[in-house]
Amino acid sequence: MKNLFKFLLFAVFCITVNNSVFAQANSVELQDGGGNLISSHSSIEEAYDSIPAVITQAYIIEILAAYDGTSEVFPIDLTSKSGHSAVNTITVRPDAGNSGEVITSANGSGTINIHRTDYLILDGRPGGVGTVPDLEVRNTATSSNAFAIILDSGATFCVVKYVKSYANTNGTTGARNIEIGPSPNIPGGTSNNLIDHCYVNGGRTAIGSDGSSAPSGNATMNNVISNCTIENFGFVAVWLLGLTGNIDVINNTINGTGTHSGLANPTGINIQSSFDGYIINIKRNKITNFIALSTSTSLAPRGIATITAPGTGSVLNIENNFIAMTADNNNAATTYGIYTTGTSESYTCNIYYNTILIGGVQTGGLAGRIVSAGIVKQSTVAGVVYNQRNNICINTRTGGNAGVIHAGVGINGDAGILDIDYNCYYSATGTPASWDSTNYATLQDYQNAIGDYENNSRVKNVTFISGSDLHLDGSSVQDPDLSARPIAGITEDIDGDTRSAGFPYKGADESTAFNLKTLNLTVNLEACSPVQDTVVVSLRSSTAPYGLIEMTKVYLSNTGTAAVSFAKAVDGINYYVVVNHRNSIETWSKNGGEVFAAGVLNYDFTSASSQAYGNNMVIVGIEWSNYTGDVNQEGVVDVGDLSLIDNDANIFATGYVNTDLNCDNVVDLADASFADNNATNFVSVSKP
Repeated sequence: MKNLFKFLLFAVFCITVNNSVFAQANSVELQDGGGNLISSHSSIEEAYDSIPAVITQAYIIEILAAYDGTSEVFPIDLTSKSGHSAVNTITVRPDAGNSGEVITSANGSGTINIHRTDYLILDGRPGGVGTVPDLEVRNTATSSNAFAIILDSGATFCVVKYVKSYANTNGTTGARNIEIGPSPNIPGGTSNNLIDHCYVNGGRTAIGSDGSSAPSGNATMNNVISNCTIENFGFVAVWLLGLTGNIDVINNTINGTGTHSGLANPTGINIQSSFDGYIINIKRNKITNFIALSTSTSLAPRGIATITAPGTGSVLNIENNFIAMTADNNNAATTYGIYTTGTSESYTCNIYYNTILIGGVQTGGLAGRIVSAGIVKQSTVAGVVYNQRNNICINTRTGGNAGVIHAGVGINGDAGILDIDYNCYYSATGTPASWDSTNYATLQDYQNAIGDYENNSRVKNVTFISGSDLHLDGSSVQDPDLSARPIAGITEDIDGDTRSAGFPYKGADESTAFNLKTLNLTVNLEACSPVQDTVVVSLRSSTAPYGLIEMTKVYLSNTGTAAVSFAKAVDGINYYVVVNHRNSIETWSKNGGEVFAAGVLNYDFTSASSQAYGNNMVIVGIEWSNYTGDVNQEGVVDVGDLSLIDNDANIFATGYVNTDLNCDNVVDLADASFADNNATNFVSVSKP
């Protein structure tokens, strides 16, 4: 009897141990690429390790409903094998019947680590079917390396998609939720990876990218973060730092609600890469509900910002983004939608077609300082190429200490090569624009002060669907003041809708097409006839100060005609028609102005000298023509123009140059003769 009792006790012990050790037996399946069962396992890593070191086919690891992670040893390390390719992939996903699966750890080194492997796919959709994230990957640890998911050490061509990724902390310390990490001593770096359609909640940083430093390190290159929803981060939603290059951050929704109380500079997308010669694309993202919990008086929330970046020869494209920052945000010192600063290097910054709404009520702030603005350019590097076109910056923020400034735009450094135009600005407190530390209350004062910039920009409030949905609404739909001009290579808006090829909208939303008016124009250029050229045609007010209404560039036909479209022209209103050419005298239409009727205006400068203001034309054959010779576009033909022509003739300059007056692509005595004749006759601009 005693022996029988011992036997039964031993049997119970064995069953208990067996159930403990093999509690997850058959909870994970290894299948071939066609879904045929190869083997069953008790953990994801066990199934992964059973795949041959050299693979010759695709594999699928499916997580069954019985899985609860008790047999995993965290972090789950998915490490290098050879033979990977776009065909020979390894996919990890829930089984078709396993919705709501959760993989969780409290591990200071991560929950799922994708190390030095290629073509691995982590797909959160059960059976790989569906359009919403399902599988949850969690890390409840709070240390700085407690990632939920990390790709590093040379992981390439991997995909993380349709996963719900959670990190425990969004505090002043803690991990990045998803990390594209460094690759010391591994050529090629962590590159060509995709994070797509994921829900990312928590983390000091939600998604971070960080390349290693030289000499042992390698940049993280050619990665894509797209179609993700990012919430509840502490510091930055997407942080691009170290040696991060050629990365696309596209079509993401960033909800900044609840950013941590201990961090004073939360940012939606922070560009802090020092890598030279790279391209970063920040396109079609929606940054909304940006609520920072900090009460610090140095609180500085940003939608998109550069800090100590980019590097020499790099290109930063910020296009078609919605940024809505309308919360009070406690004691915020500054609130900016797009902020570019912090680099001593020469790079190109393209800020195109963005819509930014700044709102809320300011507390405190320094007198004389721009405490809120849609766009702020801070760089003062002479070699920077800075392009800012077709943006909408609306600032309804109010309050703050006496003397604080709420601006639509702040161009605080005018150094560099600048192209700034066709923007729309508004400030509820009366400072739509600031240039080189001088603030302007009116568009006219602003344009008069800054020279040849912002000629076609407007100061105007805009109507949106809501404070978080920045699609145009109400009177802003078909508002001609929101018409812009195309930018090469940008053919869609934030929603993927096709942009107008001729008159796109300012901002990220392309709405109903504008009602256009047509000017049927006839012009002859004195020296170019019968060859023609590109001209800029403007409509100006017929009353002082004859403000610019709209301008557009067209190419004259071989008979000197062009059908010129305008979005801002109104029937029954008098306008001056003004024609500018690269080396001709600016020519205005006759005194009093011209009127569109039923959307059309026909105007022929060539029929009589009286068609030009002050009869300021010359006869060429039977056509009255615009005087040539104003090479430097100073409004007069004089020795300065002759000198430029003479210099180019002496070096046998050819091609499309301003000193080629007769458009034969050669600078010679014939060009000098035209200029000399007009200089002798004191030809200059004649206008009201």
